[in-house]
Amino acid sequence: MPRIVCISDTHGLHARIIVPAGDILIHAGDGTNLGREIEVVDFLQWLEAQPHPAKVMIAGNHDFLFEKSPDRAAQLLQQHAPSVTYLNDSGATIAGLKIWGSPVQPWFLDWAFNRQRGSEIQWHWDSRGADSNMISFLLTPKY
Repeated sequence: MPRIVCISDTHGLHARIIVPAGDILIHAGDGTNLGREIEVVDFLQWLEAQPHPAKVMIAGNHDFLFEKSPDRAAQLLQQHAPSVTYLNDSGATIAGLKIWGSPVQPWFLDWAFNRQRGSEIQWHWDSRGADSNMISFLLTPKY
């Protein structure tokens, strides 16, 4: 069984964190404060440099660039973190585990990836892979 290290909510302070060793590192959202490109690049370079053989990222409600400019975010991922698997209402099989991730959260102020409770957000919870071994959200999927 692979050793999974899950972190989130580093809000630009990722360089101060001592990340435990493991086989899979999952950052489950909020690598930045406001999702500005300069913050995203810094975060992605840090994530790419981590020694874990597999790295997974899910954007969070502070990671605005991933929602407002997904094509630019994809370019930055490819340029600065090509070994990172980005999950956005999607899944991947890593080390034999089916991992599914979503950045969506119930509406809270005016943050990124907000959806109204009820049918608008229900789709995101229901679209997860039914056969997933692990599901990652920034927030608990309560609707």
